[in-house]
Amino acid sequence: MKKNLQPLFYIGLLAVLVAMSSCNRPSANISLNPGTRWKFQTGNDPLWANPHTDDSLWDTISITNCWEEQGYPGYDGYGWYRKTVTFPEIFLDAVTYYKGLEISYQDADDSDALYFNGHYIGRTGNFPPNYKSAYGEKRAYVVPLEYIDTQGPNTIAIKVYDDGGDGGLITPSILLKPISTLPKIITKAEVTAENGVFKEWEPHRIELTVKNPEESKRKVKVRMVISTDDHRPVSEKTYRAALRPGAGMTWGDNIKLQGPGFYRCSLLITANRQELEPVAFNFGCEPEKIASACDAPEDLDVFWKETRALLDGVPMQPSIKLLPEHSRGQRNVYYVEMKSFGNETMGGYYAVPKKPGKHPVLITFMGYGSNPWIPHTDSDPHFITFVVSVRGQGIYKEGNTYESRWFTWGIESKETYYYRGAFMDLVRAVDFVCSRPQADTSRICAEGASQGGAFTLAVCALDDRIKVAAPAIPFLSDYPSYFQIAAWPASEMEAYLQAYPQINKEEIFRILAYFDIKNLAGHIKTPTIMAVGLQDEVCPPRTNFAGYNNISAPKDYRVYKDNAHSTPPEWQEVRMEFFKTHLNYPQP
Repeated sequence: MKKNLQPLFYIGLLAVLVAMSSCNRPSANISLNPGTRWKFQTGNDPLWANPHTDDSLWDTISITNCWEEQGYPGYDGYGWYRKTVTFPEIFLDAVTYYKGLEISYQDADDSDALYFNGHYIGRTGNFPPNYKSAYGEKRAYVVPLEYIDTQGPNTIAIKVYDDGGDGGLITPSILLKPISTLPKIITKAEVTAENGVFKEWEPHRIELTVKNPEESKRKVKVRMVISTDDHRPVSEKTYRAALRPGAGMTWGDNIKLQGPGFYRCSLLITANRQELEPVAFNFGCEPEKIASACDAPEDLDVFWKETRALLDGVPMQPSIKLLPEHSRGQRNVYYVEMKSFGNETMGGYYAVPKKPGKHPVLITFMGYGSNPWIPHTDSDPHFITFVVSVRGQGIYKEGNTYESRWFTWGIESKETYYYRGAFMDLVRAVDFVCSRPQADTSRICAEGASQGGAFTLAVCALDDRIKVAAPAIPFLSDYPSYFQIAAWPASEMEAYLQAYPQINKEEIFRILAYFDIKNLAGHIKTPTIMAVGLQDEVCPPRTNFAGYNNISAPKDYRVYKDNAHSTPPEWQEVRMEFFKTHLNYPQP
């Protein structure tokens, strides 16, 4: 999902410099973010670590989401990420003074190795034939000064191996900072609730552990700050310990929450009066009891009924082209296009089992700005699969007329807003599969992540032909809350309002209410299972449940406490079991 929704792409300093000492010693409290879009290539060639390798023809994907969601579905094996970075002078001064830098990131699925200017730095996990997964482990690699080019650009290359399920780098960012001269204190905190989500009746308890791995005594202070997900203060407490070398201490405390919702816990740590890197995580309480403010327009149903009637008046005019090079297995794969709302073109890749008869259908919707992918000829051989590209995205992304500003395009009016047409493209996708002779139209399921998760919910609200649905980390819901919790897409809307000051912010919210998944979800009669990333700052959990809680159909959800804007490999199995239950699939 983009953004797959991710933070804005930029190279810049993240941390504000602290005061310099009297001897002009550079601050170690500085970091660099080389951005979330990296060059990517499947396969495994040691030469790809070389900074002189030409990667200009490589794909560009996001490090915030697995490669399966960005054009490589079903791919298991090796993939390489590359980024060439020019260091700002102030950052280079600090790296030179402290004689190296540290590169850290949240996770890789499953194992990885990092190279800097062609030099092997280290790995986490292991590769075949001695494969060992390190999924869920934070990465930190130290690059010595002699490997750093102080006169020009530097190239980071990361080799990732995926043994199955989702794969790739899955991290909000990759941070570079000077080698730390600060004390090292291991700090861990977690709530006692299963999957990080409390029941209202159980004790709301949090446990904090600090450990001193060094050879010197350390005086440690931890300030624990708990707030709501939209940054309203809840509680604060300070813990102190004098730790001998190798010693640790654990505290357990009950915390008083403000009812159902999601919460942030931030740990502000000092050791020997030096500030260390903060630790932060999210947890929840009774998410099914979250009540979002109702802002559905009175004419919501009329608006969508009239819009649907306009779509129905547009002849589909489908075109279908066989892709022989992708059809050598159990399914034929086609490139398809058709006309949709406003006579715009949409389409995608369509895979059909070669075995005669009627087959269940899986419609897959993509994330915001995702690269298109072609379903594999041998994946899900009993299923028809339609990977949908809505207008201006997927196969139509390059050079699209919306300038890749889909979220704000036409937002000055509900009639012109981008998602009016995009939502109708979802319905037109259902029209298409229902027109195909091999499709079992009584067994259509829909799925997608991020924007694709929102599309899954939207099509179920606007079309009653979907039998079962599996949205993951869904986007486009509960905008008033969303903009208080997450930086994006609020930042995109603010930029739009600055460019068009004549447009009123309250009017924008009134328009968005027509497209808010929270307001459409009450129409969903489709059995639904939803995946939630508890640490998701792109599509925050509260916005996921704003729509989910309005669904009256049979429903279920899974909260993945360690995931941000992603799902773990097990989600693929969970949602398939849900599909099997409701589709009676597969039939021998």
